Amino acid sequence: MTQAWSMQARRPRRRRFVAGVALATLLIVGVVAGAVSLAPGAGPASAGAAGLGATPTPATAAVPASPAGSAGDGIPSIAPSNAVAVAPPPAPPVDPATAAALQKALEAARKAMVIPGIEATVILADGRTWTGVAGDAVAATHAKVTPQTPFPIASVTKTFTAALILRLAEEGRLTIDDPLARWLPDYPNAVHITLRMLLTHTSGLADFFQNPKLDTALNRAKGRVWTPAEVLPFVAKPAFAPGKGWGYSNTNYVLLGLVAERAGGAPWADQVREDFFVPLGLASTYVQGVGTPNVPPAHSNQMFIGYGGKILPRDLSDGSSIAPFTAVATAAYSAGSIASTTEDLARWARALYSGDVLAPASLAEMLTFDPDITRYAALAYGLGVSRVKIDGRFVAVGHTGALAGTRASIRWLPAQRVSVAVAFNRDLFTGDDATRFLIAALYPRAKPAASPGVSTPSPAASALP
Repeated sequence: MTQAWSMQARRPRRRRFVAGVALATLLIVGVVAGAVSLAPGAGPASAGAAGLGATPTPATAAVPASPAGSAGDGIPSIAPSNAVAVAPPPAPPVDPATAAALQKALEAARKAMVIPGIEATVILADGRTWTGVAGDAVAATHAKVTPQTPFPIASVTKTFTAALILRLAEEGRLTIDDPLARWLPDYPNAVHITLRMLLTHTSGLADFFQNPKLDTALNRAKGRVWTPAEVLPFVAKPAFAPGKGWGYSNTNYVLLGLVAERAGGAPWADQVREDFFVPLGLASTYVQGVGTPNVPPAHSNQMFIGYGGKILPRDLSDGSSIAPFTAVATAAYSAGSIASTTEDLARWARALYSGDVLAPASLAEMLTFDPDITRYAALAYGLGVSRVKIDGRFVAVGHTGALAGTRASIRWLPAQRVSVAVAFNRDLFTGDDATRFLIAALYPRAKPAASPGVSTPSPAASALP
């Protein structure tokens, strides 16, 4: 275990959630009714509310169904339902030279990508931690980003949902190879779709966020709260048969949230809070529309070119404490509604991928990357986790998030045992674009030799563990 607050004791059974059955029943009625009226093959959504995802979806390609896997046997503890997450003691800081190099890199990323406000945290292998901020949380008022400023993390939410499904499998409440029909029997084609397919985006289900009709509806009433029962009728015709391709779809993770509610006997938001936020001390992490932020979240921005060619931010806030705005955040549900600080996110990445959250067999299952997905989808994707190469040198696992003028990323470098989390409030770029600046600062490439046979050491490199 790498953290003092790791979960160790056997967890009690959850409270029974009778209302979940009624919600799921209403959901299925809405889906079946809505599916009839949708035009097949909906095009991409506009820049206003869409964009919740880990990466632009490549063209789908044939992928055989993933083999069945076994669930883990460890059962971590759970805090009482009324417990409040308490942050662990402050971690020791990195040395001044490393802190200066990372802050310089953060400022460079902000300038290069024209970001209104950015926040980042790095945790080194020995636990030393750096958190840096730059710019405005609210561009209009120039309220500054602080280390306590939460950002909507969009699809990084999927890492919590995937971990919850695997936790429920550890408890014997479900298996990831269950057909969706076991939990949502009336959902279209549910008998042919497995939970594994939902986790790996191989179900073929279209992404409801890619339906322009939903995008219009979300922007028309930005302050409206949406439920899964209202969102899922916007799912268009499947892109391919279950298990026969790969296509990133938020629909998969909304359905997984509903499965978790039935299997776990409690609302999805309650379960991720009690299973992960509280025991790990993620005191600044919450489900938007359910939890309350400790401080106001950063406002999200859509950038546009103003007079004289200057790039300017357009604030997307609806005036509430939900970011980017209420409609899109609540529509994202278990696919993307969580908000957090990068300090919490870096601790989450370290705990999850180093083995402090799931049993070893479950973590191995999560980090199994189907080679066919890697080949055809141009990325490696496991169970709610992607694998990338940063700076051409470092293998990293984690997830990125993109949602209406906000971006986030968590990355764990297993060889270096370093975690990095980034969040910022603009569109177009990805969280990994900023992460690369920080990794390059941590591990600078060797400079050209001053003369033949003589090398020049990097000052920053000497500060690293």
